[in-house]
Amino acid sequence: MQARSTGEPELLKAQRRRREAREAERGSAPRRARRRRQSSSWLQRNALGVVAIAILIGFLGVGFGLVQILNRGDASQSPLSLAQADLAVPTSQTVMSAAAVGPSVPVLAAPAALDATRSIHTSVKVLQPDYTIAQGDTLVKIAQKFNTTVERIQAFNNLSDPRALRIGAQLIIPPPF
Repeated sequence: MQARSTGEPELLKAQRRRREAREAERGSAPRRARRRRQSSSWLQRNALGVVAIAILIGFLGVGFGLVQILNRGDASQSPLSLAQADLAVPTSQTVMSAAAVGPSVPVLAAPAALDATRSIHTSVKVLQPDYTIAQGDTLVKIAQKFNTTVERIQAFNNLSDPRALRIGAQLIIPPPF
């Protein structure tokens, strides 16, 4: 009987025969399984470690915050107490307690200035345009003339391009330094 042709070239048949012969010599020892690629993402595989690191960072932040609060020092030096100290009105009168001194010393009442709140005075000055651009003017020349800078003139007049000056336009000139 003639063997059926499988359609394989002779070279591939020879390679297959050699491979089968090697496997037969080795015996029936199983081949080592190939390592599969993991289909899950890195974050899914390491979620527990990520959570542990996040918790550690949180505890460190709280710890450093507590250390800063404890090392701040005297509570009277807080910004709130400094602001309250600025509002206090100095007085030349001495306030004494009658219980500490005794009945023979008259007790002065606290001055009314300490109880009154300070009023805040504000003033707003509206700047009017005070320079009209003439032919040949540049911001550099104008700034030199009024002892200021080009940047200040641009900021006061909301100019985006210092080269875009129109003759007859009015500018607000900021006060000199």
